[in-house]
Amino acid sequence: MQPASTTLNDVKNVLITALGIKENAASLGPSTPLLGSLPELDSMGVLQLVHALEDHFQITIQDDEITEELFETLGTVANFVEAKLR
Repeated sequence: MQPASTTLNDVKNVLITALGIKENAASLGPSTPLLGSLPELDSMGVLQLVHALEDHFQITIQDDEITEELFETLGTVANFVEAKLR
């Protein structure tokens, strides 16, 4: 399932801002691996990203929702956010 392009772009922008990775912006797409591939997405990076997503989208992400699978790719994060917005 592909996330809506607006949600994907918003999640991408939040990710870029939260992790300070403007230099990687052009290479980020729905299938871009995140956890384990982006050095900036360590345990602190995950917390920063979760907080930024909650603020930007006005959603609440529960502790038990923060899994490796969630942060597998940019697309999985965007799909999760989109589901939260429904």
